[in-house]
Amino acid sequence: MVSRLKPRDGRFLAVVLLLIVLLLVYLVGIHWWFVAPQVQLSTEMQDLREQHQRFQQIVAEKPEVEQRLAEVRAYEQGNQAFLPENDANAASAALIQRLKQAMSTHGTDESRCQNVGTQSFNAGEDELYQRVTVQARLKCDLEPLAEVLYDLENGKPYLFIDQVMIYKQQTYRPPGAKVLDPPLDVRFNLSGYLRQPGAKAK
Repeated sequence: MVSRLKPRDGRFLAVVLLLIVLLLVYLVGIHWWFVAPQVQLSTEMQDLREQHQRFQQIVAEKPEVEQRLAEVRAYEQGNQAFLPENDANAASAALIQRLKQAMSTHGTDESRCQNVGTQSFNAGEDELYQRVTVQARLKCDLEPLAEVLYDLENGKPYLFIDQVMIYKQQTYRPPGAKVLDPPLDVRFNLSGYLRQPGAKAK
């Protein structure tokens, strides 16, 4: 049995097919060639406008940022926490001089407090600022030693003492003899920082 389409059904089917053809023509011939690029261009223009607004805001804030940078630079230049020298060798010599000055102030008796030796030391640690270290060895009684270390750590520029090792020498005392104990054998690292970036900051 063959079904026959009524004229009304045929017109409806023709309209549907025409709409499908028009949609395909729009998608293939118009949308992808004209509409889609326009939409993409409009999106890019919006992004550019937003970037332009951000740049305008940054430019408007430039004087304030420059002022703050100038304040930071001025503070850094006046900051006495750093060693004033420009290189590690000069800074090492200055650290040794600081140690000698503290010892001459607090260790008045050289036989009871003396500098046995100092030498530069590279710790090889990655830090934000370049560290300068001097290894020191003293023969010193406890009281002047405490004053020397306190003087070094509580002045400016800021100095740091670590790796402290103290040895007490044992000597023979005859019974009843009034013999002073020998000075302590003291070894430590004396460090300060240059106003220069260290390996960690690079």
